Amino acid sequence: MGTPESANPTVLTVLGQKYAFATASLMLGLASFISLLGLEKALLAVIFGYLALKREPAPALTQRRDWARVGLGLGLTALVGLPLVLLLFRDRLAVLLDALQKLP
Repeated sequence: MGTPESANPTVLTVLGQKYAFATASLMLGLASFISLLGLEKALLAVIFGYLALKREPAPALTQRRDWARVGLGLGLTALVGLPLVLLLFRDRLAVLLDALQKLP
């Protein structure tokens, strides 16, 4: 922490924003698996992960960089995986929805 650039308030503000983006990316990436159609959370996880990992504006994120990567990866997994599963199992999903509609 004793670097000269850490005394600059702008640098501290940008670094704080990147920490927040990394944390938001991780939490939204995890939350995207909670509901069946949570793709909006997955998309936000990807966006926040990207914003946290950007090199510009300086400084680049060093701590919590892994959080941003995991959130980005989870978000991408949900964005690709959910539509793929729905496409591959659409016939079984139709049977399941029909059965659920027949419940009292």
